[in-house]
Amino acid sequence: MSWEVPLAEKIERAAGTKSFRFSRPRDLNYLPGQYFFIYIPKEDVGELLHHFSFSSSPTEKGFIEFTTRIRDSEFKKTLDGMPLGTYARVDEIHGEFTIKGSMKKVAFICGGIGITAARSNIRWAADTGADVDIILLYANHNLAGAAFREELDGLSGEGLKVVHILSRPEKGWAGPTGHVNAGLIDEYVPDWRERIFFVSGPPAMVEAVKKVLIEDVGVSEDSVKVENFLGY
Repeated sequence: MSWEVPLAEKIERAAGTKSFRFSRPRDLNYLPGQYFFIYIPKEDVGELLHHFSFSSSPTEKGFIEFTTRIRDSEFKKTLDGMPLGTYARVDEIHGEFTIKGSMKKVAFICGGIGITAARSNIRWAADTGADVDIILLYANHNLAGAAFREELDGLSGEGLKVVHILSRPEKGWAGPTGHVNAGLIDEYVPDWRERIFFVSGPPAMVEAVKKVLIEDVGVSEDSVKVENFLGY
């Protein structure tokens, strides 16, 4: 099944990162953290195709949203230049990067734009009052590049702990630095044996973190879910 959806809003989320919101048809249903294919119009070629994770939550009824870094690719340039009201086509919703009802403790480890699928899940959990304890380890070069930072920090508290890890931090940063390693996981996720891990980001980062979790920390492979964000 496919849906024709008009572009409703563009939102600057961080340096070089934007969210694109489209009006949501009533019969477009999805689970938090899933991904979809989108076709956008392009003169001379007809349509351009890409896939994105939802950064919106199913609880946000009026729109669907995805968030991306604006690169110099034909698709990204065309997308960024689309006037509001332009129709795109959404198709083929897939994916299992989703908090399930049986999961009482989870940890998201996200690199850069990989935060989108996590934000979808975290927003869903907050809106529904889901009985799940979430830890988010969010890795970026610096805070300026951390999409959804203010929202996620605002949601932190009972049921959600947010830890920013910066590889090129701003002056005066006192939090953790470098890359995700076994020491950071032991420090910020001390109950890792009780958690399901969701890892998302560029493929090299995802593979490195998965290796750390399984080989260095000792997390069971069955307890690690991954989502690769290609092109970053």
